[in-house]
Amino acid sequence: MIRTSRYVIAAACAIVAGSAPLLAQQDLGRDGTSWHWDGPLASGGSLKVFSINGALHFTASPDGSVHVQAEKHVHPGGDPRIVHYAVVRDGNNVTICAMWSDDATCDANGMHNNGSSENGGDRRHNVTAEISVQVPGGVSTNANTINGEVTIERISSDVKARTVNGTVRVAQVTGQVAARTVNGDVSVDTRGGSVSAETVNGSLTASMGSGGSGDMRFRTVNGSIDITGPSPLNADVELSTSNGTVESKYPLNFDRRHTHADGTVGSGGRRLTANTVNGSVTLH
Repeated sequence: MIRTSRYVIAAACAIVAGSAPLLAQQDLGRDGTSWHWDGPLASGGSLKVFSINGALHFTASPDGSVHVQAEKHVHPGGDPRIVHYAVVRDGNNVTICAMWSDDATCDANGMHNNGSSENGGDRRHNVTAEISVQVPGGVSTNANTINGEVTIERISSDVKARTVNGTVRVAQVTGQVAARTVNGDVSVDTRGGSVSAETVNGSLTASMGSGGSGDMRFRTVNGSIDITGPSPLNADVELSTSNGTVESKYPLNFDRRHTHADGTVGSGGRRLTANTVNGSVTLH
């Protein structure tokens, strides 16, 4: 009997060892309002976080692990047990999802609502989850929420930050940056790499350190754009607005109404474009 049990255990271990590297932990943090998770993640890996209602905050990790602290904020009529979390590891990639639906799933491609997102009424809508994450060096970060701000600071790799209703702030990032919202301002402070910042109803502020590479693209509809370029600036520049003015400390070719300007600054090469409809564009 003991011998048989050993064979069963050995066979089970062999199955686990030979299985795909996808490991998932589901239905975490349902009880209570606080949830904490730690997990190692080596440089070159990626971290994705998906949420619906609540702010996302990212900063540098003091070691080689991801550290997650999530806090539920419950408003009148809300049920904290509605919100639960999942962690999916696929090799050197980690995906974390905050979910408001019992039939929602999380995998390496993100979060999937498999039923009606309206089930639960006020119990669902009146609970938010604020998630703070520490990211190891060299790990790319992909942050996604719908209702809430996104802040990312001191990350030494590529960054994507997206929300629909909320501001986006990226500061002291050394990799490529892509920041986007619909209703809110975007602020970007980078040390290198390409930059893309976009909103619809909000203003854009960007500051770029020297030594960067890649194109710099900024776009909004209702808001102004204020750019402090890298020093020295070497770029092919195009700035435009429909209802506002364009200003630049660099010599560019302006139209007579100062709503459009283009030209080559320094040796050119990189593209720097900034476009708005209702607002001014300023290049320092």
